[in-house]
Order: sequence, then structure tokens, then C-alpha cells
Amino acid sequence: MSCRDSRLKYCRETLGSISPQRVRPNGHKKLKCKEISCELETHKVRGNGESLTGNIPNSIFVPAFREELVVFEDYTENHNKTFLQLSVEPAPPNITFRVLDVRIYTRDSEEPIDIRLTTNPFGPEFTGIPRGIQVENFVRLTVTNTLESPSILQFYIEKTFCICCRESGDKK
Repeated sequence: MSCRDSRLKYCRETLGSISPQRVRPNGHKKLKCKEISCELETHKVRGNGESLTGNIPNSIFVPAFREELVVFEDYTENHNKTFLQLSVEPAPPNITFRVLDVRIYTRDSEEPIDIRLTTNPFGPEFTGIPRGIQVENFVRLTVTNTLESPSILQFYIEKTFCICCRESGDKK
């Protein structure tokens, strides 16, 4: 087992457990590299506001007929588990029914996860219907607006990832 494989195994086991603890892969085999340590970190991409708590969404304007607008992209190689909360809102002044198509790309699949977001078609106001999605090894989020009027994508991203270091402190 290579050092990279052992770090990935440790990260997968740590991210999957409630209480992170040091796990030695194949205890009877000695690794061919220096001892490694791993840390868990969580980054949140969210909005802000007075007296607001919890999953506060960030908003991005999506112009009409826009394809594959990149909302978020991860350039690291760290193993991660990510929670995404997404919804679409009408852009003023046209408060009407809206549809946005989002794509979630992961390292583990060549095919993206395709999700269609819509506003609530019932009632006098068209409000977004939030969707919660959890994925592993999240890489990129894109949005497409195929309608002739703009929309607003509201999103909240919480990414928990594993960083492994050698004893010397070099992050790999």
C-alpha cells in the first residue's frame, strides 16, 4: 500500500466516523514512508445577514440563456464530504416561475449529478424549493439558465475535508 493510499484510507475512515481517531491501515505492515497525521477541516460558503443563524444561503445572479456558469470549484486533491443546499429564486422585476439546471461534479464519477431546481408553481408568490444534497469528493458546481429571463441561484456549501501531513509538517 502506498503512502497516498494509506492517507486516503485514513481520511475515508475518519470522515465516516463520528469521533475521529487515528486508524493504522494493515497494522501488521509497515508503511514505506514517514508517519503521517491527518486533520479534518470544514469550510462553509454562505451568505451573511443580521440576526441570521444556520445555513444562510449565498445568492448568485444567473443571466438569461447562460450555460455552465461555474459557481464553485475545488482545485485541491483532499478527500471530502460535502453538503449542498440549493434553490432558485425569481430575479426582479419578473416574479414568475423559474427553472435552473445545476450540475455537481465529483472526482469519483465521469458523469455529473444533474438536478433541476424550480420555484413553487402554486400560490401568489413564486418561492424556491430548497434541495439538500450530500456528495463525496465534490469538485465543481455549475448552473445553467435556459429561460429568456434571469434567475437567482441560492446556495450554501459545507465541505468537510481531510488534510494529511508528514512528520516534517509538509502538507501533501
